[in-house]
Amino acid sequence: MRLRQAFSMLAGTVLAVAATTVPASATVAPHSLRAPGATLSGANFSVHLDHDQKDRDTLVTVTVRDLNGNTAARISSTFGLWDQYSDQGPFQLTVLNHTPWELLKGSQTTLRIDPHGNNHIEPNLYVDLVFSDGTHLSSDCPALDLDQESRQIACGIS
Repeated sequence: MRLRQAFSMLAGTVLAVAATTVPASATVAPHSLRAPGATLSGANFSVHLDHDQKDRDTLVTVTVRDLNGNTAARISSTFGLWDQYSDQGPFQLTVLNHTPWELLKGSQTTLRIDPHGNNHIEPNLYVDLVFSDGTHLSSDCPALDLDQESRQIACGIS
């Protein structure tokens, strides 16, 4: 009986000390924890243009592919005129596959333009992927350079 009481008192003391010595900043917020089996539930992209402008009729396609090359999300539209030194978006991609987080971490986002004639843009692309557990992955691709000759570029997802 005494051993049980001693153990109970010791356990209570350890819990009390642990509770008072762990700073609040050391705890992990629930939204930053990735749940096993989390899958892609949403995606969007934004663009900032520094130089030149995107013509009204230039088709823009953003595609997110997993590590196996399968398309997870995609959007394709002309989106109208994008002036130089402007911010555009966010634009919602269509989620085509509820791809697991593990297959998107380290994969690629592709930005493609299909201009009618000549068009040169130097976009800064940002893609945000949202998962079923509330976690995010992203592509942050600064200073891209696309035109009628060099239409497509890929950047990593982290």
